[in-house]
Amino acid sequence: MYYPLTFKPIYKQMIWGSERWDITYRTHEMSVINNGAWAGKTLEEYISQNREAILGTRLATNKHFPLLIKFINAEQALSVQVHPTDDYAKEKGENNGKSELWYIISPPTNGKLVIGLKPETTKEKLLHACKYGIVEEYLNMLPVKTGDIVDIPAGMVHALTTGAKVLEIQQNSDTTYRLYDYNRHTRPLHIDEALEVINFNNDFHKTWECHISKQVITHPVSTEEQSNPEAFSIITCVEGQVTIETDSHFPIEIASSVLIPARLGSYRIIPKSSKTVLIKIEP
Repeated sequence: MYYPLTFKPIYKQMIWGSERWDITYRTHEMSVINNGAWAGKTLEEYISQNREAILGTRLATNKHFPLLIKFINAEQALSVQVHPTDDYAKEKGENNGKSELWYIISPPTNGKLVIGLKPETTKEKLLHACKYGIVEEYLNMLPVKTGDIVDIPAGMVHALTTGAKVLEIQQNSDTTYRLYDYNRHTRPLHIDEALEVINFNNDFHKTWECHISKQVITHPVSTEEQSNPEAFSIITCVEGQVTIETDSHFPIEIASSVLIPARLGSYRIIPKSSKTVLIKIEP
C-alpha cells in the first residue's frame, strides 16, 4: 500500500541547541511511521515490501537510503566543521560522504553564517590558526535571510551561528570533522582530518544529486502533483499547513515532512492556511 508517509520525530538535545530528525534511516535511529496502515512500523520495514515501488526505479538497487532530513535550532554557534567527499569517506570504510543544504527558517542573530574560507586561506595558514586559536580570522561570513537556500558541498568549511533555525537536507552520513569550537574545549577536534578534506581551491564539483525546489501556495488554490516513478520525494512544510489528498486525506503541519513513494501516482496539495511554503526534495 503506497501513500504519503509521516513519521514520529526523533529529538536530540545538543550542547549548542537541539535537533529534530524528521526522516532518518539508520540502525539505531530508524524512522517509525506515524500514519496510515503502516503506523508503528519502521521505514526499513515499509521499504522492504517493494524497493522499486517506494524508492523508485533509479534508486531501488541502492543499499542505503540516501537522505537525512532534520530541523536544527542553534541556540549557540555550532562548531566550525567540514564533511568528507564520497571518495574520501569510502577510503575510510564509510558508505558515503556528506554534502548538505540548509533552508533558512530564521536567520542567526548577527545575520551571517560561516560558509567557506576567505580566498587567501591556505592549508598552512589554517593550521597555524588552529594552533593559536585564531581560526575566526579566516572564516567567510555569508549574510542570509529567511527563505534562502545554502548549498554546502563536501569539503566546504561551514557552521551555523547563534540564533539560526534551519531545515537541513543532507546525505545520510554523520561523519563530521570539527576544525574549531570557539575554544569551548568540551568536544574533541579533528584538525588533521579536516585539513585533509577541506577544498582550499574552492573548485567544488556537484557529485550529490539532490533536487530542491520551493513552492509557495496561497489559500484556497490547490495544486495537482504526480509522483516520479524513478525516485521518491520528500515534502517538508516550513510555513503554514497543508493536506495531501489521494484517496484519503493526510494533514501536514508546519515543521514536518512527508515521504511520497515513487509509485504513489497523482495527489493533490491543499493549503489550509493563507500562505504555505513547501520544500520539495528529490534525490
